[in-house]
Amino acid sequence: MNSTIDFKDNDDLAFFGKVNASISHELKNILAIISEAAGLLQDLTDMAAKGQKIELEMLTTCSQDIVEEIQRGFATIKQMNTFSHSIDEPVKKVNLADVVDLMIALSKFLSFACTVRFDPLPEEPAVVSTCAFRLQNLIYRALVFAYESTGPDGQIGVAIHPQPNGGAQITFSGCGSNKAGKFASDKTKKIAASIGVDIREARDLQGFELIVPENAEAVSQH
Repeated sequence: MNSTIDFKDNDDLAFFGKVNASISHELKNILAIISEAAGLLQDLTDMAAKGQKIELEMLTTCSQDIVEEIQRGFATIKQMNTFSHSIDEPVKKVNLADVVDLMIALSKFLSFACTVRFDPLPEEPAVVSTCAFRLQNLIYRALVFAYESTGPDGQIGVAIHPQPNGGAQITFSGCGSNKAGKFASDKTKKIAASIGVDIREARDLQGFELIVPENAEAVSQH
């Protein structure tokens, strides 16, 4: 088995590029805010040098804005590194809650993303052996579909439920209706099939479920 994901599949490459593009856009926004705050701080410094009175609150606000954006930048870079290293191994053990949480964080960079209510497992984590990269692709696609169904002002629910025979069920609820049709597209079904994930529509037609097996075999070449 190869030690890394082979980007022979255009869907894999497209997903990798799309997520990294959204991350770089987010980092650009962070730098823009820092630059603006630093510029204002410089203006205030120049005013003080000329003997003009400045409000301490303005200095405090600028400093706080810079600190907060730097922290957000570090968090974003950490998410980027975690995502990038998901291609290191074709199949490995992953905590589903961590994977879902990461995809929610990365998908929130999208301008049309809505509020997500994520209910992690209250007890033991759901650990599965799978292709983390393609599972991330699948969950990301599910979130994008849910956002498009609900709209930016809505809210969706995401939860993880262990299965009696191993593995887990990831549910997406409160999705409303999507003009594009039901989840999922042929490409999405293809990705799900490559790691043995079953996609089921919710009974109320307002969501869907991803049934993730406890152990996925080596990633199929598709």
